Amino acid sequence: MSRRSWLLLLPLLVVPLAGPSPCPSGGTHVAQQYLSVPGVVEPHTPGSGAPEEMAASDNVQSILGAHPDLNRVTYLRTFLDRPNAPPPRTILIFVPGFLSSAGPFGPLAKQLVAKFNGSVEVWAIDRRPNQLEDRRGSQYAQAQIAAASNDDEVRDAIYSAASFYLPEDDFNDTNENGVVDPQFELPDALGNSRGYVELAQDDVRFMADWGVDTYVRDWKVLVDRARQIVGPQGLVLFGGHSMGTYWATVFAAYDFDPDPAVVDAGYSHIDGIVLLEGGGGRGPSATAPDFATYQSRVAALEQPGGPEVFLSSFSGIQPPLLGPAAEIAGLAAMHLPSESAIVQRTSIFSGGPLALFFSLAPFDNRAIIGAFIDDDHEPVTAFRASVGFSDNGPNQFAPAGGGFGQFYVLQPTTSGDLRRWKDFDDPTLPTCPPHAVNENAIHGTGCAISDKGPRPAPDAPPTNWGHQREVSSLDDLLAIQIAPANFVEWYFGSGRPNLDGTYGIDSSALVAGAVAATGSEGPLVITQNAHVNHPVLCIGGSNGLAPLESSFTPYLGSIATPPADQQISLIEGYAHVDLLTAKKNDAVPILTDWITKLAVRKLLGP
Repeated sequence: MSRRSWLLLLPLLVVPLAGPSPCPSGGTHVAQQYLSVPGVVEPHTPGSGAPEEMAASDNVQSILGAHPDLNRVTYLRTFLDRPNAPPPRTILIFVPGFLSSAGPFGPLAKQLVAKFNGSVEVWAIDRRPNQLEDRRGSQYAQAQIAAASNDDEVRDAIYSAASFYLPEDDFNDTNENGVVDPQFELPDALGNSRGYVELAQDDVRFMADWGVDTYVRDWKVLVDRARQIVGPQGLVLFGGHSMGTYWATVFAAYDFDPDPAVVDAGYSHIDGIVLLEGGGGRGPSATAPDFATYQSRVAALEQPGGPEVFLSSFSGIQPPLLGPAAEIAGLAAMHLPSESAIVQRTSIFSGGPLALFFSLAPFDNRAIIGAFIDDDHEPVTAFRASVGFSDNGPNQFAPAGGGFGQFYVLQPTTSGDLRRWKDFDDPTLPTCPPHAVNENAIHGTGCAISDKGPRPAPDAPPTNWGHQREVSSLDDLLAIQIAPANFVEWYFGSGRPNLDGTYGIDSSALVAGAVAATGSEGPLVITQNAHVNHPVLCIGGSNGLAPLESSFTPYLGSIATPPADQQISLIEGYAHVDLLTAKKNDAVPILTDWITKLAVRKLLGP
């Protein structure tokens, strides 16, 4: 190509800046919008108007109003807000993972948008169940805090929210009589004064029909919307984090046309796939049912008293209580950081499995969140980020075992002081080396950045390696917990998605059974995986769930994408959530290079 031709193309290229986006007096800044648009019309869902529509229960109406329409798709849009801005040239759409919402993508999204000076936007999806969250308590507290003139008013607002969601003894520290306070109530969507509306399984039986087909058709609405914005020469990229990588690969493999003789593959509507800290989908499991059995299981999910349609418990933790507790904890940590942890007085932290880790020592409001999510203290790899350390008391070292990684259990301080938190960038943060990970572990304070050992061979079974790095800001995570696109999906769809998940990225056998029985392709059409031929970028963290090349190779070996278009990058020291939340994210330059190469290729043609 001639020099003149290249110069003509330059204005169209996605060119990243050398540094962060400028913020001139005109108001240019990276902004976020939480948007809701019409999704696919699923006939059983309230608001569909179809004969199959299930009526919204009284509890659902109290949250959403008398005539809710739940055929909506919501997403967190991150973009450069400036007057008369041209449309972006690339839109990257992400699906969150297990129990997660759109919010955790915020830090990564902001850095990418700034890096590309607005020619890239990031849309993080909230799945349908996020519409069902009763956030009245959190919203009330935030409004009261904004108008507060002193700490007592802030404290009262947060205590009110805590009493709204999790009424307990002695939330208000002036109440020492051991009497349970009455639950705090607020007007609901129907104008009635009520406390927290925690939904039961039978309130949401329509979720029996919120499976893979409904979700991916919702997301195709966003993909089509993105394509209209960027145009045929722009890029629409689709990806996910953790379990979201399964959803991303299912979308690419889906056939959206109901005619058995016609294929409308998901991958044909996008330009590339991004897998962050998850290996994507696998083939069908041995438990995948035949068509008749599948139909009967869906029918059972739809019936009152049937199997769970949302996850009621994860290792003894209830997501419909964990979500509100996270919002209370976020508010308290942001506004009353040094006070005794409010959520530690709730049943979700003082009883059940969390009590094993959080009943030994008293925490302040920041430290309890840090201990819950930090990779040195959180035993579950899927929930880990590297946000600092607590060293003002003994930390008992727990070696790997029982499916957990190595972690420290925080013990009470000898002085009786609350356990407190040091942030990831604190210059006094104790690290190992120079300290040893188990140096005086029973009575000592321990250290952050534990050495996980040398990197295994690329084809070895996935295992953690390298030095942990402290890279994520606890303050960023606290802000996410109270945002509309919050951290936890309170009503995580489990019944229908788990059933559909038994087919992995290939439901061909189910489709064959449906065609034989009905002449149509049926309710789940994941048939195009072997034909996926688009570039795929895989990024893992050495201290996460996808620490090696072998984490991604099964999926990459199942598609038609040539090896030259399969890129795997591993970031040493990153925990699972760090891929989204790191302050100066090492994933950004990797994504920047990859997106730029795809943009050039798209403009120049084959």
